[in-house]
Amino acid sequence: MAVAICLPITYGMHPVAGMSLLMGLYIGGVSGGLIPAILLKLPGTPSSIATTFDGYPMAQKGQAGKAFSFAIVSSFLGGLISIMLLIMIAPPLGQFALKFGPYEYFAIVIFSLTLIATLSGDSLAKGILAGLMGIGFAMVGSAPIDAFPRFTFGFSELDAGFDLMPLLIGLFAESEILLVAEKRGLQKIKYDLKKISYKVPFKEYLSEKWNFLRSCVIGI
Repeated sequence: MAVAICLPITYGMHPVAGMSLLMGLYIGGVSGGLIPAILLKLPGTPSSIATTFDGYPMAQKGQAGKAFSFAIVSSFLGGLISIMLLIMIAPPLGQFALKFGPYEYFAIVIFSLTLIATLSGDSLAKGILAGLMGIGFAMVGSAPIDAFPRFTFGFSELDAGFDLMPLLIGLFAESEILLVAEKRGLQKIKYDLKKISYKVPFKEYLSEKWNFLRSCVIGI
């Protein structure tokens, strides 16, 4: 939304400055989703869903500052490496992507389901079921090849499919709001903002270097 609003401003700017502005808005919007993901367990963006797995438990233990530090550094490193690789390999990558056919896309879908099942931990069946449900929701709308309506049941509002943001709000935000409302009054939580420290020793960052590298490879 911010990119769309600021797009007319870039018409009178130098192309480099305009692209820098739009990139900053996009990266800031995507990375900003980690704030509610850590504090409230509500992913602000789809990429912040994984942040809720570790960030929110750390915030409950009083380590919100540390979670913010690691998340911001990880976001910076991932964005920097991705931009550098995109500049270097964008042309050959585009030519390679044009060679993708039905078999390759099917293999990517199977790999995605396998990754979902791996991240689900002990509840393997739940992870696979969640992946299949996601595929079912994604099939609603117009087909990308022939624009044939799929599972719209005559509702024109479903021709464009389900928007991802309302789904995220329904799956994460509503459930978390109900849980907080259920526990309201049962416990009192005191916050002391002065005790929240965002300083993390550099050695602790180095101890997670392989985790940073692995995450960058997965993101790419």
